Amino acid sequence: MNFPDTPFFQILYAIINTPGIGGIIVITLGLSMSTAVFLTLRWIARGSQAEESEIYAYPTTALHDHE
Repeated sequence: MNFPDTPFFQILYAIINTPGIGGIIVITLGLSMSTAVFLTLRWIARGSQAEESEIYAYPTTALHDHE
């Protein structure tokens, strides 16, 4: 892929193309995405186990005929 010939892209390519620094960046991105997915799934699982109270803060039309 051809990048524009600007100093910004030249420096960015030089940093990312370095095996050590590029590997650290890829590992950091992978760990952060995995952590985000794990925390999201844990949040969903904890929400499904929450106890729901049967007392409503306000009456709704669906509850008038329901006892």
